[in-house]
Amino acid sequence: MQAREYFLREVYPKLSLPLAEKYPQVSLFEGAGLHPLGRHPVLMLVALTGTGKSTTLAHLRGRLGLGNADILPSRRELTDWVLFPLAQALADEPIAPVRDRVRRFAITRRFARQVEGGMAAIFSWLYLADAVTGPLLSEGIRGPNEAAYALRRFPRWRIVELTLHPLTRLRRLSSRADSFDQADGLADLSFLPAELRAEALALLRAGEISRKALSICRAEAENYGAQPFVVAGDYRHYHRLDVDGCSPEAVAEAVADIARRSM
Repeated sequence: MQAREYFLREVYPKLSLPLAEKYPQVSLFEGAGLHPLGRHPVLMLVALTGTGKSTTLAHLRGRLGLGNADILPSRRELTDWVLFPLAQALADEPIAPVRDRVRRFAITRRFARQVEGGMAAIFSWLYLADAVTGPLLSEGIRGPNEAAYALRRFPRWRIVELTLHPLTRLRRLSSRADSFDQADGLADLSFLPAELRAEALALLRAGEISRKALSICRAEAENYGAQPFVVAGDYRHYHRLDVDGCSPEAVAEAVADIARRSM
């Protein structure tokens, strides 16, 4: 049995998902008046935590005539609603919420070994109401494997990767107060390029970066590899933007320009 069919038949009936209430134009089931999200034009931002995806999406709303990003569930929601329950069921574990970021990454990594495409595959399981027209915005996929999966299968998607200097990202993560950023704080610098480790250690001792931020970034590096991601293949619908030193407005305009030229 394929992963999607197993989820819908064996796992979904045990859950009380708010998908229909929160996203009435989205369904996990195919049917009349619906079409697969994989066939719909989507502008997909890909970036690691703290790079500026949410801020860029906020600035993109209302531009270009793009559909509202709120039409689609977020990656975090689909992870909680689909990926974790399915991964736990496949491992014969109790279905329960997962809060710690590092543990979330570990389960996501395990799931990606079991289901090709990982979260990109789950996004492709969604169906949209035919009334939804025009490009949509999302930030639902991460890393080279998910990006490559989407690029091979969904030619109407445009994937834009945002990259940021690792130490800048660590500073951002250390200063933001997101309740989702829960992780055991371990000062392991091995995930950083060797030439940055001494500077990172000095910043840690000075209190400019936190152990929690290091823990989150280390776990992401284990899941997704180095940044920028290495996506095998030459895809015209894949774009990479270095956002170091750029204002949120400038990043949004650069992404909007890509969309104007390619969607």
